[in-house]
Amino acid sequence: MLKLIDVIAESDERPVTLAELKKHVHAADFADDDEQLEIFLDAAIDFVADRTSLTLRRSSWRVDRCDWWSGCLQILLTPVRDVTVKYIDAAGAEQTVAADLYRWERTALGNAEIRFLDAFASPAVKADTFNAVQIELEAGFDQDPNMTGAGDDPELEFPPRARQAVLMLAASWYRNREAVAETDLKVVPLAAEALMGQLRVYR
Repeated sequence: MLKLIDVIAESDERPVTLAELKKHVHAADFADDDEQLEIFLDAAIDFVADRTSLTLRRSSWRVDRCDWWSGCLQILLTPVRDVTVKYIDAAGAEQTVAADLYRWERTALGNAEIRFLDAFASPAVKADTFNAVQIELEAGFDQDPNMTGAGDDPELEFPPRARQAVLMLAASWYRNREAVAETDLKVVPLAAEALMGQLRVYR
């Protein structure tokens, strides 16, 4: 079963920095346009994330369910970093399922799959509660390749093609900020479009 999810927290840290964009557009030696460049950069990051279905920013997500599930639960989120399963017991207290009672993994299609192991006993949950079972997920790529632990999981390395697509989009909007028609600002560079097509996760 595929499950859609909601974001509950998102990092303010950008996966592509303002310094990188300023270097890309040859604006590294002045700060006059920094505010505008930041607007274009944030828009470009969100645009690439939307077009590719990739979670570019580090973020926290949650799936709410009214009861346990059998078999495999597929989560539409790429890439997942960690999974925690919680529930509200029959007495109304929040509990956390031990990590050795379930298994999760990323699939070749870019989703995450979660299944319970045989030792899981499906404890009773609070009745008539839409969020009696809560799956909390950490998602997003390593944004700093020099951070502790970065590079330990190749699937969490920020895609170079995503970085290039973000820079190309933001640069294009910056250079065409004086466009005389709204349609001029909606044009996506062909190279950026091609890069996003290569990265896209199909749901």
